[in-house]
Amino acid sequence: MMAAQLGIITNNQHQVFQRAVIAGIREVVETHGLGLLIDSYADDETHPRPVTLDYHAVEGVCVIADAAPVDLLQAMVAAGKPVSLVSHRVPSLPIPTVSADNMQGVGELVQHVVEGCQRQQLVFIRGLSGQWDADGRENAFRQEIMRYNLHVPPAHMLRGDFSASMAAHSLQTLIANGARFDAVIAADYLMAIAAVETLRGAGYRVPDDVSVVGFGDAREAEAAGLTTVAADVVEQGRRAARQLLSQINGLRIRGMTVLSVRLIVRDTSLPQSVNLP
Repeated sequence: MMAAQLGIITNNQHQVFQRAVIAGIREVVETHGLGLLIDSYADDETHPRPVTLDYHAVEGVCVIADAAPVDLLQAMVAAGKPVSLVSHRVPSLPIPTVSADNMQGVGELVQHVVEGCQRQQLVFIRGLSGQWDADGRENAFRQEIMRYNLHVPPAHMLRGDFSASMAAHSLQTLIANGARFDAVIAADYLMAIAAVETLRGAGYRVPDDVSVVGFGDAREAEAAGLTTVAADVVEQGRRAARQLLSQINGLRIRGMTVLSVRLIVRDTSLPQSVNLP
């Protein structure tokens, strides 16, 4: 007899963030003898398909980062199906969610760049417009530059879409247009790594000419010597799975669980005091 299963809806299970979240979910559910049924509908990002998970056939559903449309979430709630969200929130629906602290993370990055590295001419590389983390991090950045009374022109708010290639293209265009800047803050670490490579390819010295930092952390960021704020993505998956299991066991869970992050200073943004003779 097949073990009971939990469902996961995600756009691409092979991407770094999604893969780590799924690892955390799997770690928890397997200890309870449950299986996972993953609907990863955009593994081929150029030809995404509709969501096909039959939520009636699973005990509950974890949804990662805006992967399920609101009407599907509404249908699951109406059917009494336990649901847990990761890095997403629908305020009109009573679905619990787990997210990293975007406000804290971006605040620490901006503080480090402005106060620690003495930078004033900032560039921000956005995530995917409309996605929970992307919008939260951009809003946090806008609040921080207001707090420091810094002017960031619209041309310095670059399209990134959580894509390294898009981030590199946007930064290349900015450089070609002759823009002056001394720091790049990216909404995720993969875009920040792409920014470092683009800047060095264009003859900039990182961090002497331009400081570069990014949100999130992984082995790739450590290998690149990138300054980041570390969000425990695997733990986000664990928390979401525990919330789901609790709902299956009859508990009513609401609201948002926010996990704190920590600043990790590496070679791409050495504080000004380090560079003093």
